[in-house]
Parts: sequence; C-alpha cells; structure tokens
Amino acid sequence: MDWKHFWDSKAMAGEGAKQVGRIAGGKELEADVMLAIAKRISEQLQLEDTDRLLDVCCGNAYLSQMLLPYCNSIAGVDFSDKLIREAQKLGSDRMEFYVGDASQFRLNQDFDKVVLYFSFQYFEEYELGKKVIENMLQHAKPGAKILIGDICDRRKFFTYYNSPSKLISWFKQKLKNKNDMGKFWHPKELDKICLELGVTGTCLPQESWQPYAHYRFDYLICNEK
Repeated sequence: MDWKHFWDSKAMAGEGAKQVGRIAGGKELEADVMLAIAKRISEQLQLEDTDRLLDVCCGNAYLSQMLLPYCNSIAGVDFSDKLIREAQKLGSDRMEFYVGDASQFRLNQDFDKVVLYFSFQYFEEYELGKKVIENMLQHAKPGAKILIGDICDRRKFFTYYNSPSKLISWFKQKLKNKNDMGKFWHPKELDKICLELGVTGTCLPQESWQPYAHYRFDYLICNEK
C-alpha cells in the first residue's frame, strides 16, 4: 500500500478530522470525543506543563492542538508534506512541524514524552515497526514515556471483520495491495520489540467509551536507557 499517496489524498479531500481518518460509523468524530481522547493520552503519558512532547505521525495536527494545553510545547512529524502544511497553518509559537518518515527522521532534539496515535497499523512489517519504536526511543529522554495509541488488535481481527461481506472486501483489497486498515498487531509482538530494544512495554486496554475500543489497544513504553 502506498501510504504516502493515501494520506496526501486525504489531505486534499477534506479538513479537520476527515483529513486524518478520525471517522466512526461513517461520520467524523465529534470534537468532544477527540478532546476526551486527548485528556486520556495526557493521563497515560502523565503530561506536565513543562514537558516537550513529540507527536509522531501527527498528520494535520488535529490531535496535537488538543494535547497542547497539557504540555509546554509540541514538535510534530509526518511524511505527508500536504498534511504538514495544514498543521503549519495553526501558527502557534508552541508547536513546530516537520516532514519526515517515522522510521528515520532526525530532529537532533530529545523529548520528555512521545506519542504516536492511530498510525502504527500502517507499519505493516515487524522490522519496520521496530525501527519506528527505536527511532522514537532515540528522541526520548531517559525515563521518558512513549505512548503508541489506537493499535489494531490481531486478537480482535474478527471483531472488526465481523461479517462475510467485510471479509470478502478485506480479501479483495489484500489481492490489490490496497488494504486501508494496514496491520493488526498482537501485543506480544510489541513485547518482543521492547525486549529486543531493552525497554519495558505494557499493553493497555482502551476504555469502553473510546470509539474504536472494541478492536484496538494502546501500548506504553518507558525509555529506561
């Protein structure tokens, strides 16, 4: 799947939540739901008003701007230059945005906290996911928390693909290499990556009010190096 083309196309097809695929039941998520998600992320990361936060795969900064009240500043990175241009329109002196690949960008900065939300499914190979996590660790201060949020859960694959028509659609997309859901990860894969990188990771179930909780989970990593 050509994910850059996919997200560049999203950037041209709407605004706000629609540009970053924050859709449930065919409708954009309400702002109050997104604000509640931002609050939950702040709790998971234990964000403080002095923290510098790195938002990897930030898209158009729709979520970044909702996290800003919980920290001091945010740097956002995304490989879609079109979405980054949308983010830069926000014009806040407490936020800065860069075009870069999640697995290899270099900011020459380190951060108190790191978040990657609603995007880990697009890293479809184990080694690529590992490179992304390793790169986030390289941008994190010792003791920093890293949250990977809204990960498609392999254990709940058939909770999402819960009808013959959905499964047929998935199979056809796979044949054409156009599966827009990406990879369903198992928490044990993330546990293994953390073990290989010498850090601690914990699988976190999503709270039931979250729009995708029935087939997604969060994962929290502590940079102990």
